[in-house]
Amino acid sequence: MFLYPFKTIWLKTDVNRAVLSDFILQQTYLSDADYRKKDALTKFFYGLVNENEFVLENIKNTRLPGFVEGDILGVEEETYVKLRMGAFRHIRIYILYVLIVLAGLFFWTRAALGMDVVDSGILIGFSAILFSLIGYCIYFLLLFTRKARAGEDFFRGLLQGEVIDKKRVPSLFLRQ
Repeated sequence: MFLYPFKTIWLKTDVNRAVLSDFILQQTYLSDADYRKKDALTKFFYGLVNENEFVLENIKNTRLPGFVEGDILGVEEETYVKLRMGAFRHIRIYILYVLIVLAGLFFWTRAALGMDVVDSGILIGFSAILFSLIGYCIYFLLLFTRKARAGEDFFRGLLQGEVIDKKRVPSLFLRQ
């Protein structure tokens, strides 16, 4: 979707859970390891990783999405990874931005149509702030679509998997 800064993809891989979590660990500062860098490898993420799931925040690579959550599902020879990439950590932050813009548009429309008596200087200042916020949101959403594509390629290579359609995932692994 154009105005929705979140994307979910499914990866299918032949690598088992332990190896997948090791691949992710090589790219991650762990929050439970006192934020120490234990090797000379470049780390792109900060977060939590185990053999069942991971929650990552991008701290280094500007080409990748800001937040990535994943569930590692399956057995030895057939493992599925559900990746949820987002520009925000939670959807409620995005909803807050949308509500602020909608409320601003409502009040701006009322003032512009003359329903309320408003000083023209206040209306011009409010318009500048409102349209700057809308422009920033559109730029941010377009930037996320580019980062989501790069993130999909990055994780496909990192986890040695192929992107599949949700319909090809066994129903046992699909959660409601």
